[in-house]
Formats: sequence, structure tokens, C-alpha cells
Amino acid sequence: MNILVIGGGVVGVATAYYLSQKGLNVTVLEAQERDGDFGATAGNAGLLSPSDAFAWASPSALKVAIKSLLKPQLGIQYKLHMDPTLWRWTASFLSQCRSSQWVENSGSKFQLAQYSIDMLAKLQLETQINFDASHQGIAYASRSPSGLEKLSRHFNFLEDRGLKLELLDRGALHEKLPLLQANSQTYAGAVFSPNCKTGDSAKFSLELAHWCIKNTECQFIWGASVEKICQKDNKISSVLTSKGEFKADAYVLAAGAQSGILSTQLNIKLPICPIKGFSITAPLINTKIKPMSGFDDTDRLVALSIFGDRLRMSSSAVFDGFDTNYKQENFQGILDLAKEILPNVADYSAAKYWTGLRPMTPSSLPILGPSPIPNLYLNVGHGNLGWTLACGTGKIVADIIAKKKPQINMSPFLLNT
Repeated sequence: MNILVIGGGVVGVATAYYLSQKGLNVTVLEAQERDGDFGATAGNAGLLSPSDAFAWASPSALKVAIKSLLKPQLGIQYKLHMDPTLWRWTASFLSQCRSSQWVENSGSKFQLAQYSIDMLAKLQLETQINFDASHQGIAYASRSPSGLEKLSRHFNFLEDRGLKLELLDRGALHEKLPLLQANSQTYAGAVFSPNCKTGDSAKFSLELAHWCIKNTECQFIWGASVEKICQKDNKISSVLTSKGEFKADAYVLAAGAQSGILSTQLNIKLPICPIKGFSITAPLINTKIKPMSGFDDTDRLVALSIFGDRLRMSSSAVFDGFDTNYKQENFQGILDLAKEILPNVADYSAAKYWTGLRPMTPSSLPILGPSPIPNLYLNVGHGNLGWTLACGTGKIVADIIAKKKPQINMSPFLLNT
């Protein structure tokens, strides 16, 4: 059986791996060249974090959106557009903000995230690929005692569902992250998730792609932009790209934020909104610095991680359509925070700047499995947790195509038609 995967970011590559493990012939189409930025895969914070598996649609979301309109700030920015698609998505998002729905969505997202991390661990054992992984946990810090107390109550939701957590006071936080010692009074403490990890998702994607090429019946076509998805008799017959025409028995759509655009060719409306994010990557001054725990300043909404010889800093969720333009000022808050808490760690003058789009659904849950077209399968809408969810969703979609029952309840993740 021949499978064509549209999208070669971390989700598409993970899907290809699990399909190839089932003995299927897999071709992956990726619009970027092999050394390109791979969309959201290239610039995320590097956190492998079931601890971030909260649905964005919550009872407090409307208040946050209004605040962002009145006073745009680092973290969340909602920009008004006359785009009817954005308004429909927003209406659907608001319908998910009930407390009971938030509990349901967050619980499903957490279950999937935990499953995905388990799948990643097995994949690492199987392939032995290197992606600068660090297994030192993630600290979610607050600058005030009241903020820390509120943060602890917030995380009780995941702790009650099995996530191991520790509450760190100021001293314990600096023992976990000694690089913060120069700013010992900045944070009151943190909620620490010891079993979470960090790693470079772009390096993971390339290394896993090369492993698949070497060890399985899998090929990757880089620089292949999809121009048209052709149909015949209510099935996909082929995909026309800048590198030619490709045919298969079944197709997987895993193209990140572009999935919603591509699906319109097939008269399928995917409820995906592109959320723009920003990140900075700077080389370490001292390459002997050991990887630290992942770090999230929950007051400034900036996440930091060290992998290999570089520091990654990431923030912002800007609801601004498919616009990927940016100004230097968009990064200033991220840069200022990194210089504040890690002043002598990286060469910030040599930093590289990135912006990309995260594919967010109103429920914050990815859409997985069958579509209205019999030979098209979906692996889309991972939002802010594409890196965390990639292996789990790849395994699930591969199981469905191979007619094997997935290991988790699929009902929250199916496309509503």
C-alpha cells in the first residue's frame, strides 16, 4: 500500500515513521527545502510538555482577549480583522469556553500528550537518533507569592490526572536552575514538572527522516509545494506539486497551518486558525554549559530551553491571519527577559529571529483520522503542542490507516462534519 503524506514537519515525519513501521510504502512531500525552516517545527520553544496540555478556550479567555485589544502586550494579541473565517473560528472558540467544556478538552489533550511522550520514548529506543534531548523537567515560575499560589491551583487539574509535580520555593528553584542564581530575587518559586523534557524538534525531524530513508521504504521530496489536489469519483487521485505529480492509495494531510487552506480544495472546512508565534535562538557563550530544565516565565509568557550549543527563547500568540511579517520590536520583550534572567549565558548579538504559524482549533484538540473523502486521513490542528503531540498523533493515524484500533479514545479528535 502506497501512502502520500502532505507535510514534512515534525507531525508529518512522525506519521511517516509509524506508517513505515507497518511495512507501508511512504512518500512525504515538504514545501521547504531540506535545510529550510520547516514551519512551526523550526522555531518552537523545544518543550516536550504534557504539563502544557490546557485547552486555550476557558472561562477566562474572553477577558484575556478583550485585555489584549485594549492593551496589546507580550503573550496574547488578538487583532481585529474583517475576515469572516476568523470570526467564525472565534465564535466556535467562545462556545468552547464553558468550564465543563474546558475540563473535557484539557483532559483529552493531556491524555493524548502523555501517550505521545510514551511513544517518543519508544521511538528513541528504536532509532537512537540524537535531537539534543534533555530529561531535566520544566519549571513554571511566578514572580509573586500570590501568582505562585494561583499557578499551583491551576496545575492541580493535571496533578489530579496523574502528572507528577513539585512546588518549589525560591531556593529550590535556583537549585534546579543554577543559571538563574544571578537573579535570585526575581521569582517567588515555581511549579516543577520533573518528567517533562526538552529537545530540538527540527533536528528530530531531519534525523528521523534520514533514519526512515535508510531503514524503511520511505522517501522524502523536499521543496515540493502543493499546487493542486486532484479528485476523481470522490477520492483523491493525485497531488500536483512544484516537483511533479504524485499518486498513492491513501493520503495524509499533515501540513500544519496550511492544512486549512489545502483542505478547501476538497470542500472540507477544517476549523484551524493560524496563530503567529515568535522565537529567538542564540549561541551559548560557553558551550560547556549543561542543558538546564525547561523554563517558563508564566507572568511574561516566555519559555526558554537550552539544547546543544544554543538557547531557544519563545513567546507570543498573535491572532493575525496568515501574516508572517514581523518587526524587531516583536522580539524585544523576549530578548529583554532572556537578558534579565540569563545575562551571561548566550551571545544575544548573534541571535537568529523566527516567526511562524501554529495551527489552532477552537477546542485546542488536534483533528485526527478519517475525513469525508475515503482515502484522505487527517493529522492537523496541534496548536501550541505540535512537538509534544507529534509521535502520539502519528501513531494513531498510522494505526487507523492499518485498520488497527488506536490505544486512546478517538471521539474528541474526530472531525465534526
